[in-house]
Amino acid sequence: MPLAALASDPRAGAVSRLRADVPRWWRGEVEGALWSAADVALAPAELSYRAAVSVRNMLYDKGLLRSVRAGATVVSVGNIAVGGTGKTPVTRWCAEQLEARGARVAVLHGGYAADEPALHRAWRPGSVVLAMKDRVAAARLAIAQGATALVLDDGFQHRRLHRDLDLVLVAAENWMGRQRLLPRGLWREPRSALARAGVIVVTRKAASQAAAQRVAAELGEAAPGVAISRVHIRPAGWSGRNSGPAARPPGQVVAVSGVAHPELFFANARQAGADIAETLVFPDHHSYTRSDLERIAALAAGRPVVTTAKDAVKLSELETEGDLWVLNQDVVVEDGQEALTGALDRLFDQ
Repeated sequence: MPLAALASDPRAGAVSRLRADVPRWWRGEVEGALWSAADVALAPAELSYRAAVSVRNMLYDKGLLRSVRAGATVVSVGNIAVGGTGKTPVTRWCAEQLEARGARVAVLHGGYAADEPALHRAWRPGSVVLAMKDRVAAARLAIAQGATALVLDDGFQHRRLHRDLDLVLVAAENWMGRQRLLPRGLWREPRSALARAGVIVVTRKAASQAAAQRVAAELGEAAPGVAISRVHIRPAGWSGRNSGPAARPPGQVVAVSGVAHPELFFANARQAGADIAETLVFPDHHSYTRSDLERIAALAAGRPVVTTAKDAVKLSELETEGDLWVLNQDVVVEDGQEALTGALDRLFDQ
């Protein structure tokens, strides 16, 4: 198939639209016969999943299943929904905060995707980053390599490893949607699980401060007694492949995303000055192939391509041609600074 045809292939377009619509259906934003049928067909699976989650948590709560203490300070950065809450940048922020308090930090990832561990290694060269399904084994290995503090990237549901602090992220953009559990919704656990959190962190990317404040107020009622903080994961400028940091990519661009909730990346890219002419969406944690690069190049047709930091680490491995720009992000605590940093301080007061 010619390169120019790849970008307009109706089959590829239909798959992309379906991938984009599933999260919207989870949030109750799309309707139709297909989605109504999926709603009915997946209801038993949701009930089974809900029961399994409930039983597992009950076993841990009653001590019938025991968590293993690693022998180092353990902080988990997780959520109760699928993707898109900002775990990766907040994990980086948390690791830097612990290092500022004198700890030797290792980041432990569950090993289900290659992009996030690669990004942590790029952000903090020389640091210990382990991607293993067995978090207990990973913790022991990290400690053997000199780590005194461990940060679990996406660790809230991994209760086998004891943690000293659970930071549970809730995205302001997704909280108001239907709160159904997998596979009929984007929730891993019901909102009652927030009672296990040490600090609930309301994150926002494209949402307003007012929207984040409303979510924080509702969470205060849903999880009384749990500290709440709000952070803004905001655009922090661009990095070009050949030019380093720059104000913004020139001219019209094609935006490529293989992360959860790509619409948030597109919104942030526009906020950071990108003139997006077209978008191309791949699944979350997508592993790019040479064919994908050809499709991107055909759609870009010489225009700059903008993408996320997660996508960039994978695209760079394939030696992409053309003008590639990466949107950088900062984590800014907007409210509840004491709740968040105080919880980290107390880890070292013991």
